Amino acid sequence: NQITLVEDVLAKLCKTIYPLADLLARPLPEGVDPLKLEIYLTDEDFEFALDMTRDEYNTLPSWKQVNLKKAKGLF
Repeated sequence: NQITLVEDVLAKLCKTIYPLADLLARPLPEGVDPLKLEIYLTDEDFEFALDMTRDEYNTLPSWKQVNLKKAKGLF
């Protein structure tokens, strides 16, 4: 049996930024919403993965955002 500290579990669940490789791998890290993977990326990884800035992405209609995420493997 292994003892797990509550602090360690809480830190994992409260993590808000993940490397792109972690979000492309399955299974996803615990607590990550699979429909909103882009929100967990750093700005640098976001631009690398989606070929645009967050501001540019946020101006797209939601259907275009979904299609872009599907094309880039983030859905």
